[in-house]
Amino acid sequence: MKGIPFLLALTMFFSTLSILFLSPSAVNAASGETASISDILKYQQSDGGWKKDYTTTSGEWAKSTIDNKATYTEIRRLAAEYQKTKDSKYSAAAIKGIHFLLNMQYASGGWPQVYNSSGYHKHITFNDNAMINVMILLDDVANKKGDFTFIDSTLAGRCTTAVTKGVSLVLQTQVVVNGKLTVWGQQHDSVTLKPAGARAYEVPSLSGQESVGIVKFLKTRSSTTQIANSIKAAEDWFKAVKITGIKVVKTSDDVIVTSDPTAPAIWARFYEINTNKPIFVGRDGIVKYKLSDIEQERRVNYSWYGNWANNLGIY
Repeated sequence: MKGIPFLLALTMFFSTLSILFLSPSAVNAASGETASISDILKYQQSDGGWKKDYTTTSGEWAKSTIDNKATYTEIRRLAAEYQKTKDSKYSAAAIKGIHFLLNMQYASGGWPQVYNSSGYHKHITFNDNAMINVMILLDDVANKKGDFTFIDSTLAGRCTTAVTKGVSLVLQTQVVVNGKLTVWGQQHDSVTLKPAGARAYEVPSLSGQESVGIVKFLKTRSSTTQIANSIKAAEDWFKAVKITGIKVVKTSDDVIVTSDPTAPAIWARFYEINTNKPIFVGRDGIVKYKLSDIEQERRVNYSWYGNWANNLGIY
């Protein structure tokens, strides 16, 4: 019996340690996908948007953002809650959020990652389908689709205009190489509209992931010659750069590439502009052409290969 207090104290000690050494993402998990509806109301910012982590109190990430599904997720959840309860506080908060997204849009038609931000957060951000998901939301609002039947015609019209401008921006930013349309970068400079870098390992390049979401969205638009040409050029590019004969294997502590003639086609996350070579970049910012040439931490903690273009239904 004398050992029980000691064991209890030891258990509490290690429990405390486990909390202290959790990664920030594990500790700070409050977001629009996981928060209660009351917290979504509570943490809506004065500009109408939301942070991607409600616990952040300073720096760029304390500002309203569309990163990590922030803001457009909260708006959808509020609209759904209004339809369930008919409580106007939810519709009012959703409308305030929609106005924020409209105000956040650049005159060019693009959306930055973070509102009133600096550095790479100012870039027009296709990364993780941020801008495309905003446009999908605003398109639903424009058409009073799903949970958005409560939207008035004036706001719906503004959303239609915003989506139209966004599509125009998408068509303008499709990268041309040697006179030929290809695809899009992960993010684009808000002034020049050219592919831009973000974090050290995200250099200006052509995106094998984000470009898929863009093409899928363009396919939902009323077809024009420009839209049809854009889609065809992108799909031709995906066909040209598909990777066969290898398999990407996740081990217990690494990601390795092995030869496999029977493996299905995959695509690299990033391709070098002008050469279409798959590229891999570590925290030193130096471009490499083999996944094995960057550090293990980056190999494991980033998606360098994927079967993303299979979702286009062209294979």
